[in-house]
Amino acid sequence: MSDATWVKRLVGDGPDDPAERILEVRTENRPMPDGSDVGVINLRFTAEDLRGETYEATARILVPPALEEPSSPVPVWFNCGYELPEPMALDRVHRGWIVVTPCEPAPDSVFPGANPLVRGPNTDFVLAHLVRGMPFVDPAAIVYAGGSAGGYAALLTAAEAFPAAVAATTVPVVNLTHQGAHLFATLPTVTADPPPDHPAVPVLRAVFVPMAEGLRAAYGEDLTGTGWSAHSPVEHIDRITCPVAAVFSTADFLVPLDQVGSGIVGLPSVAAASRPGHASVRLLDALGDRADVRVVPVPPGAPAMEDLDLTQVVAETPLPLPDTLGDGTSWLITVVDEGPAEFGGHWRHALAPDHEPFARRALAQGTGVEQLTRAKLGQLLDRYRGTEWLAPGYSHLDRPAAERLDVERGLRAYCTRSPSHAHRFAELYAEVDEDSRVLPDHLVRALAGHPA
Repeated sequence: MSDATWVKRLVGDGPDDPAERILEVRTENRPMPDGSDVGVINLRFTAEDLRGETYEATARILVPPALEEPSSPVPVWFNCGYELPEPMALDRVHRGWIVVTPCEPAPDSVFPGANPLVRGPNTDFVLAHLVRGMPFVDPAAIVYAGGSAGGYAALLTAAEAFPAAVAATTVPVVNLTHQGAHLFATLPTVTADPPPDHPAVPVLRAVFVPMAEGLRAAYGEDLTGTGWSAHSPVEHIDRITCPVAAVFSTADFLVPLDQVGSGIVGLPSVAAASRPGHASVRLLDALGDRADVRVVPVPPGAPAMEDLDLTQVVAETPLPLPDTLGDGTSWLITVVDEGPAEFGGHWRHALAPDHEPFARRALAQGTGVEQLTRAKLGQLLDRYRGTEWLAPGYSHLDRPAAERLDVERGLRAYCTRSPSHAHRFAELYAEVDEDSRVLPDHLVRALAGHPA
């Protein structure tokens, strides 16, 4: 790796960090085969876990050579939850994105476990605040993406963010209570002695056992506990105001399609009454007419997972996805019809869903006035005054100075889009109870387009 002079210049004094989260910033210049250089920014920072105890986290930001002499804004692909493998990250950088990815936590470094579904979204929340404070990042041009537990993290990070370009998720967990019920019901089969004769069993056991232990440590065995429901994306639909693309499979064993809806493609569905309490809440029920549901077939020639040697790198078949929303909708739900679920993984075929066309289209359209709602403004004001919005009784807020700065930055990014955006803010803020009007008067005037 060569000297990272241009990357150092790009970073400057680093992101806005009023909470003094950053422990270390290292920059690298990574030469590519085509002669270009990709900049790499390595961050080491702190966050608090679900109990409020501080831990260390790491992340990487990969920046394209276009930022060496920037002439126009470059959008951000923020991979939530899991670490994005470097070949995939570099591929996206070469397609013109800034790529952000948390790094895999060290064993036992974060309570109650390393999996994003278990540790919650706090690493992503703090990292997002730092990224949105980078001098070369437009906070309104960030795509929050992820798959499986990373998709779960992406939805919660999009719920926290304002404004946001897109949430782009693949087989995300949308109801944590339902996921817990499915996990606890499946665990005896996965851990049986002797185990089932299936190639997926070793991987499932390695994932399911620590995941179950972590979820029990965080939320308890009782699925009616409020921690389960409060940490479910279906409970925060009104706070996810950006466009959303989510793709699911009918054959998904790990994240059952029943979390999404019943009878989508005529497959048998678990009766809602047979599931405990909050586990019966489905995504499509929560979304109502905000959902645009499409069912797509498996692309011709896609290999079946059962025919592949899963100990080797699997060549995935590209899965084109719809890229436009129906009128009046904000969630594009694509369901791949792979037949009924069977014991195994997320997919019956080796597929690579492509959310980029949807994301590019949303970026081109920009932040809509409708992204600021009463519910979203209420959440922003809660964050500004230090009130837990995600799950009372658990710790999710950044330190006060970081929360206030991020809220102000987001509102400024929104209100400066157009007079209509500023008017929308002024209109909604005027409806807020006087006790909740916590923004400084000078900031309110500036946001409403009436600076002193």
